[in-house]
Amino acid sequence: MATGGSAGSVEDTSTTTRDRIKAVAAELYVLRGHDGFSFGDIAGAIGTTRANIHHHFGNKRQLMEELIEDIASNAQARIERYWMAGNLTFAKRLAMQLDDLQSYYQKFNKTDEDRHVWSPISRLRHDLPLLGAEAVRALERVNRKYDVCLRHAVMQAIASGELRAETPIDDVVRIFRVTLLSCPPMTQDTGSFKEIARLFDALAHSVLAAWKGPHQPDS
Repeated sequence: MATGGSAGSVEDTSTTTRDRIKAVAAELYVLRGHDGFSFGDIAGAIGTTRANIHHHFGNKRQLMEELIEDIASNAQARIERYWMAGNLTFAKRLAMQLDDLQSYYQKFNKTDEDRHVWSPISRLRHDLPLLGAEAVRALERVNRKYDVCLRHAVMQAIASGELRAETPIDDVVRIFRVTLLSCPPMTQDTGSFKEIARLFDALAHSVLAAWKGPHQPDS
């Protein structure tokens, strides 16, 4: 009978291989889309066999189901981190969100002229006709999370005096949610992340300044 230690070692190795498969698949998916990569591409990238990938995931549909869930769950966690966690100003939350988007952009675009898709959520939108209802539900989850967390951030800004009490909460939430979800295509149009940075500045100077509260210093 195998000892607990040896059994644990085998399990750890298997888990590591499975995680590596998913990590490579996730990157290939964002860059190439559903039809742009195969189990053979993943196997070549991590130095394993297609049979090993089939052992862990069965088929590509099973792999995609896990990737879709991971994409939605990761996006929801990041949205909570930037727009709900802690006692931060709305301006600080906006800056953190910009840094998050830029890190994804730079991960998939080594130079500005690459113009690659870099947002997992944006890639899901591209592939909705292929992925169907599961991807639709994942995107709806992300939209709802943005609504809840942005509303929390706006109400917190009102309570702290950063924004005025008469700030139109629904309008501000809608403006920011739609803007944040629309950022990825901008970089493909312009070949640069700079347009998103400019857009965030414009939002801070217009939307926030329009309802500047008594505790927000003049710019």
